[in-house]
Amino acid sequence: MKGPRAGERVTLEEAIGRLRPGMRVLLPPACAEPRALIGELCRQAERLRGLTLMGGLLLSDYPFCREAYRGIFRWVTWHIMPPLREPLQAGQVEFVPARYFDTLRVFGRGGPWAADACLLQTSPPDARGWVSLGVSVSYPLPIARGVPLVIAEVNPRMPRTLGESCLHLSELDCWVEVEHPLVEYPPPAVGEVERGIAAHVAELVPDGATIQVGIGAIPQAILEALSGKRDLGVHSLLVDTMLPLIERGVITNARKSRNPGRMDLGEIMGTEALFRFAHDNPMVNMEPSSAIHNPMVVAGIERFVSINSALEVDLTGQVNAESLDGVQVGGIGGQFDFVEGASWAGGGRSIIALPSTARGGEVSRIVPRLGAGAAVTIPRHLTDCVATEYGVAELRGRSVEERARALIGIAHPRHREALERQLRMAR
Repeated sequence: MKGPRAGERVTLEEAIGRLRPGMRVLLPPACAEPRALIGELCRQAERLRGLTLMGGLLLSDYPFCREAYRGIFRWVTWHIMPPLREPLQAGQVEFVPARYFDTLRVFGRGGPWAADACLLQTSPPDARGWVSLGVSVSYPLPIARGVPLVIAEVNPRMPRTLGESCLHLSELDCWVEVEHPLVEYPPPAVGEVERGIAAHVAELVPDGATIQVGIGAIPQAILEALSGKRDLGVHSLLVDTMLPLIERGVITNARKSRNPGRMDLGEIMGTEALFRFAHDNPMVNMEPSSAIHNPMVVAGIERFVSINSALEVDLTGQVNAESLDGVQVGGIGGQFDFVEGASWAGGGRSIIALPSTARGGEVSRIVPRLGAGAAVTIPRHLTDCVATEYGVAELRGRSVEERARALIGIAHPRHREALERQLRMAR
């Protein structure tokens, strides 16, 4: 514990008044976004000209990246969401290619983007003065422990989660009382293509597996397709769709080799129902990215199955999950961490799941080669399984020729002949 600090209750204006132009200020991600502090920061924009804000995936419209704040605020991030694409082109956003496990070293104390301050959202303090970071501890908790200035908005709507999720009031420089709903991540809509992919992926998940599942329509469909499994465990992320699986005994965590009986989580992303479930629940074990995203920790989890999506895969197995036509549209996230860890885990599998086509079927997502400037999110030697609605290509240990044949076999039928032709030309 750092400290002691003042830990005093102040107004929003006074809290943001502690920030200075030129500071680097870290924000927590997703459902933990401290909206009251961000709103006040925008109100004090002129005074804070030259401030750098930093963080990962947010679920809001990134209010500090609106055109009115160009030349005032800069956003530095390792994940690009749709509201950031135009500000990125305008130079208001800087992208840092970093996998989730490395964010602690890049943005933490001593790193190239070391934060000067953290803005947090927490639960109210307990009788001993401990506040919980609730739904997000991945990078906010460890980085907050090492920065010069920590400011929190204390919200009774934030669940108090168990595990490594707390800071003491003496570790905060100041805090403000607010009450508002958390930003929510509702389950995405699922279509027939996603269900087709999910049916193939579900066949690769054994009973007793510990699963890591990303966000989006495909992971949503995959979770729905796991309803016939037994004794699954959860690692990294908890979402609403897991609640009925817990109720039905599909997710029990009973056969986990690490922390059996508990879900080891860095983030909780969902709705009010999920937040109520997580509150003071002994099944929930929050841990920072130093554990959750550590490939060596993941490697020790038996039957670990990593399930993530991508934008395209080339015929050698290279995976691009973050750029289109050379333009950044996503991020590495935890995908590389979990794919690497799964490659070493006993009985581990990693699955990249994606539709076979884009743009109404006109463009194949199985491509001869990645284009100029495309990001290689997962190098081909780590790619294990690739799934589309047409089946699964198992690539681990296969030759380049075998990989290409397997991937063409799960491409959309209308694009297979062109892929075969490109393969022959490449010989």
